Amino acid sequence: MHVHPRAALRAVLVALVAGATAVGARLAVPPPTSGVGPLPKCELVDILTVPRGYDDWAITLVDWNLTLGPNYKPPDLVSVRNGGVGGGGLIREVVIPDLKAMAAAAKKNGTPLVSWSPYRSYKQQEKLFNGYAGWTGEKYTNYESAITFSARPGHSEHQTGLTIDFVAVGDDGLTSNWEVTRTGAWMAKHAWEYGWLMSYPKGKQDVVCYRYEPWHYRYVGRELAKKIHDSGLTIREYLWANYTQVDPVTGLPLPTATAEPPASTAPSSAPPGPSADGPTPTASPPGPAPSGTPEPPAAPAGMFGLDPLLVVGGVLVLATVLAGAWFSLLRRSRAR
Repeated sequence: MHVHPRAALRAVLVALVAGATAVGARLAVPPPTSGVGPLPKCELVDILTVPRGYDDWAITLVDWNLTLGPNYKPPDLVSVRNGGVGGGGLIREVVIPDLKAMAAAAKKNGTPLVSWSPYRSYKQQEKLFNGYAGWTGEKYTNYESAITFSARPGHSEHQTGLTIDFVAVGDDGLTSNWEVTRTGAWMAKHAWEYGWLMSYPKGKQDVVCYRYEPWHYRYVGRELAKKIHDSGLTIREYLWANYTQVDPVTGLPLPTATAEPPASTAPSSAPPGPSADGPTPTASPPGPAPSGTPEPPAAPAGMFGLDPLLVVGGVLVLATVLAGAWFSLLRRSRAR
């Protein structure tokens, strides 16, 4: 059977394109992801949370167990008044557009918002907690009660720069029935639409570790807030199940890839990593990951241990080169 040289060359080129497409598709597949297992119980330990980079703001979890460490301070703090709310203090600039939109909507509803307590540094939280816990310089006199409504330093969502304790105009403090007031009720119903979620809802202390706080809202961005709201889960439950990547037993980062972050976040550019915060005295000692921790699937075996698709691509490239050389020689022999 005679095959025209040009037809043969076209066939080789088609095969090469198909091979390259397959190889490209293989390389574009994201790494496998996995959850971190069941939500751990509330424990008074100090495990550095992962992720905690400044650009991972939407998916960084802090709770009784997980800490930001003493050196975490957001780099883009601005006045809360930039977001159209009353009161004072600082908040991360990333929240300002949605805070401004929420404040405008609340004001239109006749329930303007006031910031009672936004960002708090590690040192500020330490002073606040010690006051609640009755620290005398030698011992705590009210510790067991304080831990149910005040975060230990490093464990406060306020340190993320994404959290505000809201009150209504004219309020002289935080009240436990705020959710049934006009302003509190509006927030409970609509805040999630602007990226804000109540961190510690009623009846969830066994899940979120803290008592009910109807005034305490954390910003996670509109896209993630909708997902959490629609799931019916709390922030702690949702972030733990989908994004938090730290072993609650060993305190070490998991060896598996994290879930893909929301579109509004980006890879971390300046995370205060473990080298900056150092080991914490109450964290569990390092050790191997639990046997139940899923491992990334091994790459499929192939020639010389290489991925089969990569081998096929390489063979096709080599075949094209050889075919080109053969056609070149054929043209030269005909010219003679």
